[in-house]
Amino acid sequence: MGGAIATGQEQRDRFGDRLRNLRRSLGLTQEALAEASGSSVRSIREMERGRVRSPQRRTAVLLADALRLAGPERSRFLDLARAERRPPDPAPRPADPPAAALPAAVVPGELPAAVPDLAGRSDALDQLSALAAADTGAARVVVLHGPPGIGKTSLAVAAGHRLSASFGDGQLFADLQGADPADTLAGFLRSLGVPDSLVPVSPAERGGLFRTLTRNRRLLVVLDDAADEARVRPLLPAGRHCLALVTSRRPLTGLAGAVRQPLDLLDPAAGRELLAAIVGPERVAAEPDAADQLVTLCGRLPLAIRITGNRLASRPRWSVRRLVDLLHDQRRRLTVLTAGDLGIRAAFEVSYRQLDPAAAAVFRRASLIPGADFDESLVAAVAGTDEETAALAVEELVEAGVLLSSGDRYHFHDLVRLYAAERLDAEEDPVDRAAAHDRMVGWLLHRTERAGAVFEPVADRADAPVADDRTAASWLDRESGNWLAALRDAARAGRHTDVIRVARSLHWYSDANSHRHPWDEIFALGAAAARAAGRPRDEAVLLNFLGWAHYFCRDRNAEARTVLDRALELARRIGDRREEAWALTYGAAVLVRTGHAAAALDPCRRAVDLFRRVGYALGEHCAASAQGAALAALGRYAEAADLHREVLAFYRRDNGLTRTGAAVTQGAAMISLGGALAGLGRWREAADEFDRARRTFDRCGATFSEAHATYRYGLAVRALGEVDDAADALRQALALFCALSSPWWEAQTLHALAALAADDRPAEAQVLRERALDRCGELDAPEVRTLRAALQRELAARPPG
Repeated sequence: MGGAIATGQEQRDRFGDRLRNLRRSLGLTQEALAEASGSSVRSIREMERGRVRSPQRRTAVLLADALRLAGPERSRFLDLARAERRPPDPAPRPADPPAAALPAAVVPGELPAAVPDLAGRSDALDQLSALAAADTGAARVVVLHGPPGIGKTSLAVAAGHRLSASFGDGQLFADLQGADPADTLAGFLRSLGVPDSLVPVSPAERGGLFRTLTRNRRLLVVLDDAADEARVRPLLPAGRHCLALVTSRRPLTGLAGAVRQPLDLLDPAAGRELLAAIVGPERVAAEPDAADQLVTLCGRLPLAIRITGNRLASRPRWSVRRLVDLLHDQRRRLTVLTAGDLGIRAAFEVSYRQLDPAAAAVFRRASLIPGADFDESLVAAVAGTDEETAALAVEELVEAGVLLSSGDRYHFHDLVRLYAAERLDAEEDPVDRAAAHDRMVGWLLHRTERAGAVFEPVADRADAPVADDRTAASWLDRESGNWLAALRDAARAGRHTDVIRVARSLHWYSDANSHRHPWDEIFALGAAAARAAGRPRDEAVLLNFLGWAHYFCRDRNAEARTVLDRALELARRIGDRREEAWALTYGAAVLVRTGHAAAALDPCRRAVDLFRRVGYALGEHCAASAQGAALAALGRYAEAADLHREVLAFYRRDNGLTRTGAAVTQGAAMISLGGALAGLGRWREAADEFDRARRTFDRCGATFSEAHATYRYGLAVRALGEVDDAADALRQALALFCALSSPWWEAQTLHALAALAADDRPAEAQVLRERALDRCGELDAPEVRTLRAALQRELAARPPG
């Protein structure tokens, strides 16, 4: 040819030959190259035969990646693909015939075989059947979308077979992955009876002829694995009696008039059903717990369950437990989830390769986020970008099906997170990975400290950028899985100063959220960091916080006593009177709880005196409240009531507390005052105080304290003979305690409900007592032992039946 420009056919032959030779030189089959490049086997075959007229730029790049081409060789390969996309001078050919001259009797049936064990999709199939029956006056388009491995293709094919009777003119099927719409249209036209010689050359003419042929037919078209709307639009039939089922990882929001049906993970029962259908129900029945764990480890993803089922089916001597044990190793889980040519990693790879570089980097680095969910600000921190860029990236990841969203929060599927972590390890330098991790931890600790500082009383509060305590509480609650993991990480890394600052900053927040987070662990980390850093004043502070967490949040009075003794000794040794007073106050509270109220009076008085000497009014009134509790426990209710009224009056004044802090302290004083009034037999006044307290706690979101006040209100109205109101209040309290997993208070509430049911519903009372005894568990304190003994006597006195 001597330098002349090659004809279009010669270019096609050269590209196809080059593709075939490169593939064979690497020892790859067409199937292997298709998997590595994210293309379909059909597309590879058609390109090598020279029948694909215009391979897309993205397809050519993915092929070059899969063939490991670099340098001049890669450039020549892409140049061939680019030349391929220039339309050649067409050879003269007769004009396209009118549609009436084309055959119309061919009835295609291209649906692949349906899987025999589709599970958990009956509702979706019913919805598709209803859509197929609807007459909208135009072709119906349904987009089945969801993450990789969710079972979109299986559902579409199963639906196609179920609906085939309604589409007497046939079914067309196309795998769109890596395919060019023009080539797919040519295949559709051939399937509808158009001979090769009459297939138009231009894509626009092919589309026009396809719409003409489908306008008056009842045709079902299944378009599988569409990457974007542009791959779908030319392939949509025109007839009002046609239905197009499109599967995609994206919702394809640009398709006008389409009905979108997202696919969710299988529920556990459907997951077991799918597993049983593959391996046999007797095998699942023999190891039900292991089968449930297997479904969970597969993330309830149909493809993963199918893979594990196939592995077990091919190894009849394997137990389900053996495969569960293999899957427990996160480092090997994606490798274990491979059976023959099915692999969960390959499914994720296709989506990953379609991401632009910025979104791919965000995807990889987001795998470092430790919590179950996150927002774009945390993504920006770990990715090292601004929030606007992070927000655009996460939305692309959601569109691609590799990230899930719920409102303004995002989360990974467990298996996708493992894949993202693999890509991070494989593609990023260890120094960059460590920098991203440290940047995220530092950001979380800094934000946590600043949010916690909002709750500090004015006298102690540092500058805090968060708007108010409710905004701060909302952030701390939402991000608790992330900041707690960051705190643990910092403790392991020896970042003692950071751990101390964060743990100290959370004290007043913990007062309002006493049972929502593991405060014993948080303050233990802080105390250990202070000890390691040689900072005894911080250690004394954090030991006091830890003692409070042990007795108030965990009902572990003995551990609290030990820790508070250490705090008291340390505070005295370094001359810190404020922390000495706190240790005395908390220690007195433990003495009251363990039945030693008389011994608590002197520590309370000393604490009040110490707080006055250092000019700390908040501490003084906390110590006075503990003294009031001791007086009430000794039956000195009038003195206790007077003391609690003084405390309540202080908390109602302008004392530097935040809105939440004031509400929590006032509510606690109301409960204490109500308890003293109840001791005096003034039940109506007591009930009113408890009612005011529970409403106060409800407004500020202090759930445990709200539950406690509601419980005390229920007891008060029971004493007034208002049985129905008492039962309602106690049931509300029980629900709150159960949500917080507070076994001691659950036990007390169950016992109170049993007392209400004892006369009219003895069987129900018996069940309530058994539940209460169970909730006592291994708790050990005088009041627990007293309740346990009472329950055992009551159960023995009223045997079941």
